[in-house]
Amino acid sequence: MKKLKGIITAMVTPFHEDESLDLVSAKKMARWLVSKGVHGLFIAGTNGEFHLLTDDEKVELTKAIVEEVGGEIVICAGSGCCSTMQTINLTRRLVDAGADYISVVTPYYLVPTQEDLYLHYKAIADQTEAKIILYNIPGQTGINIEPKIVDKLAELPNIVAIKDSSGNFENQKEYIKISKHKDFMVLNGSDSLMLDAFKAGAVASVAATSNVLPDIEVKLYDEYLKGDLVKAQEQRNKIDLLRMNLKKCVAPSVMKATLNLMGIQAGITRKPISMPKDEVINDIKNMIKAYDL
Repeated sequence: MKKLKGIITAMVTPFHEDESLDLVSAKKMARWLVSKGVHGLFIAGTNGEFHLLTDDEKVELTKAIVEEVGGEIVICAGSGCCSTMQTINLTRRLVDAGADYISVVTPYYLVPTQEDLYLHYKAIADQTEAKIILYNIPGQTGINIEPKIVDKLAELPNIVAIKDSSGNFENQKEYIKISKHKDFMVLNGSDSLMLDAFKAGAVASVAATSNVLPDIEVKLYDEYLKGDLVKAQEQRNKIDLLRMNLKKCVAPSVMKATLNLMGIQAGITRKPISMPKDEVINDIKNMIKAYDL
């Protein structure tokens, strides 16, 4: 099993102008990111518009990315659905498609209890052969996976990690405490906390911003490994200009517009999300100049 580590890009999903899946561009994007040194790809996640993809499209996307770069880096694919049964079925299909790890976001819209969550994840673990990454993003789903439930789930042999996108560093540190005494890993999912998370014990950062800034973030991780925290912090500080611009529209529209202007074909967002208007495009162009991309 490939190791989870370093910078794992939360890759956007390219679409054609008619909103159909653009697998050719997805493969090219994956190849470009690998050439920049990222340590893994996290596909069909939040920035990959998983909520707007069909199950068949998620399988097609996974097969394409595995075919292109699966022999070189870690591939994590998202299977989380509101229904436990649907999640189990999709998880099996994504394992068959070649994903190394399966990310399972908490059910959303209807907010389960913590015990419901435990039984949901246990059923997926019991009924599949997947190496499962719990995905905690309460701002979007309405529920936080409480540390005591994570501690209990970490006892299951194929629940191997959690991605924490809560933005609550105290919450993430509680997960990291669990990882210290169990065969379990923590992946940071909040780009602002990237360096702090590495210092606290997270093994990887699933970073949306590395779609655009892979060089900077891979260098951040390399400097961290070398123990040069001053240089690592310098790289961390460079991310903020992109983060500020990403907030100007609904994800991942600014990210896709930026990539398109950089010559990396990302296409458009699926409706109901719109691409940035002209004033934001001007800001993006200025940002690209500032980064010298």
